This record gives sequence, C-alpha cells and structure tokens, in this order.
Amino acid sequence: MDTLDFVSELSKLKSNSTFLTLKSYRTENDEVADYSLVFNMSYTNALKRSIATLEALSLSNDLERQARTELLASYNKSLSNPEKVEAREPAYDYYVNEDGSPVKGVKLHIATNTLHLYGLQVHKRVLLPGICKTVNSKPLTLAKKKLTALTAVGKFRQFKLTPDRVDTISVQGLELLPPE
Repeated sequence: MDTLDFVSELSKLKSNSTFLTLKSYRTENDEVADYSLVFNMSYTNALKRSIATLEALSLSNDLERQARTELLASYNKSLSNPEKVEAREPAYDYYVNEDGSPVKGVKLHIATNTLHLYGLQVHKRVLLPGICKTVNSKPLTLAKKKLTALTAVGKFRQFKLTPDRVDTISVQGLELLPPE
C-alpha cells in the first residue's frame, strides 16, 4: 500500500476520535510493542485538559510548583499561537479530506518521505524490551516529566510508519499495512 492509499483510507474514518492499534511497532531502541491510541484527536483539547489537570494538582514542594508554572506557560503559549501547526512545521506536509479539513493524526516528513502517525497513547503492551540509554536530567526537568506524565499532552505519541517498523495498523474494523 502506498502512502496516498494509506492516508486515503484514514480520511474515510469517522471524523471524531477513534481507537487505533499499531501491532508490533519497533522503536529506535529496538523495543517491540503493541500500542493502542486515540487517533483523529484534537491536540488543542489535549492542551486544555492538560492545563486543567495541572491547575488542579496540590503540589508539595517549590520545585514541583516551578515545574508546573513553566509547563502551564508553555501550554498556554501553544494555545494562544494564532499560526496553524501546519505553518509552524515546514518540514512536514499535511493531508486534507475532500471537504478541505485536515486529516488529523497524519503528516509526511518531506526530507525522508516518511509518514508519521500521532495520537494519545491509551495502552502499550511490550513484546520485546529495548535498551534505553541512561539520561542524567536536572531536578527541574525530572519534575516536569513527572507532572507531564499526569496530563493528556504527556500521553501524546508520534510513530514513524514504515514496513520495517510496524506489522499492521487496525482501526474501525480495517487492517492496514504500513505504507511502502
């Protein structure tokens, strides 16, 4: 299946959010896992829910409060940016439906001609663990990661769809092969 055929199938899905499964997705760390995502979702709504989640948290120390303040500033800046994401990411091409509305959750990296699929991760089942390198993050970065993990934005994931990375994609009763 080529990229246009694949995106054409995705554009036929119902316009609201839906579940999508990536079977045997291989990461750059050689991990193999099945992922369930909420696909065709609104990132703007995820930002709004994340802001509400962070504002409702009762935090116990100054470092967590600073992390929350910086995350809220970042999320609010993203929400207030009048420029569409398509214009902010010139490295990607976006697809539109017949009515001119964007196909949410899909973009094409121009330089590599690689299709990227994104959504909110609901479930992950590791089939083969990978090897992750050790990262020495500063305390503020660790606090931000901890708080972000509690939000919808923290569940946002992007996947490169190539035949060597994923076996099949299942959505609304369809079994799709990755584009070649």
